[in-house]
Amino acid sequence: MAKKISQSKIASELGVSQSLVSIVLNGRKEGIAEATYEKIWDYALKHGYSPKGMKLPESKAQPSADVKTVGYFLRAPLRLANKSNFFSHVAQGLHYALGEKQVNMVFLGSELDFEPKELYKINWQGKRLEGIIVMGQVHQDFLASVRDFGKPLVYVSARSPGMCHSVNSNEYQSAEQLVDHLYGLGHRHFAYFGGLCARSRHEERLHGLQLALNRHGLELPEQYIYCQQEAEQREGYQLTQRLMTNRPDPFPTAWICVNGLLARGVVSRALQEGLRIGRDVSIAAFDNTRVCADELPGITSASAIPEDLGREAGRIILDPSLHDGKSLMDVVLPSRFFARESSGSVASQEAGATPRTKKVSAHQ
Repeated sequence: MAKKISQSKIASELGVSQSLVSIVLNGRKEGIAEATYEKIWDYALKHGYSPKGMKLPESKAQPSADVKTVGYFLRAPLRLANKSNFFSHVAQGLHYALGEKQVNMVFLGSELDFEPKELYKINWQGKRLEGIIVMGQVHQDFLASVRDFGKPLVYVSARSPGMCHSVNSNEYQSAEQLVDHLYGLGHRHFAYFGGLCARSRHEERLHGLQLALNRHGLELPEQYIYCQQEAEQREGYQLTQRLMTNRPDPFPTAWICVNGLLARGVVSRALQEGLRIGRDVSIAAFDNTRVCADELPGITSASAIPEDLGREAGRIILDPSLHDGKSLMDVVLPSRFFARESSGSVASQEAGATPRTKKVSAHQ
């Protein structure tokens, strides 16, 4: 174990007397310049100086049990270690909003961790909860049990009218942005790749896509809708295999995915099939997380910025005027569109014709 720094070492490093350091670390401020007082304390704490009996000034003390805290739950099957990154962005935005008000944030667990009827028995480690955020669609019994805590409650990326406040992205606007972009590039045959784990979000995005296509006189037949239970990279890979095995006629040249993580799996399998992304097929997603922009090819996407969803949830949870029981807010944030390398004009071949692809083993 590393030896803790001594008072004499602190004095030497800061160019002050040891007696001054001793006085400061015993909590005395009288006659000492504030800048010097803060400098000594900051240095001591940074280097782990905490001898028995050391008096922490009030501004430096550890948070007590009555510090304001907002807790959040994640929907099943998500946990903090999941690869899905949407709610990590939401949590970051929530952290920003709460930090500005000097309110702590604590992860209360996944929906998987609790039986709804057991929730009220848990002390949450003595935290003084100012409110609770539920991220993602949870079972109604779970949501009702959380609501029974009697704390302000905000539902993010899901809604339950009459139960609590909610914050969502404008899925219909996102669908229009994606379809308008791809239609303008010459695409007339579309496919949808979805995941049923967040059913309400999946259904809203699929419905928005169908309406957006109808505006251009197009339809989305059932044989062009591909879904799995989950919506991560593995599922995107598997759904692409299914489409390439079925090879519907006419062949869809515009593939829209329920989120960016699933779209990454779609891109991976499409490349293995020998498809030219942005030429033979264009791939887009309802998403605006790092997964769309941090890898190549970048994935064309449209959605509200997820950090903004977290910020808005934080604003609502900390506004006492919104929790008087008179009304509930259903906030819908605008979608932002980003065109990236995964989308392009239809290739020179006849639109809808199946592109030539190389044969790739399903186990490759």
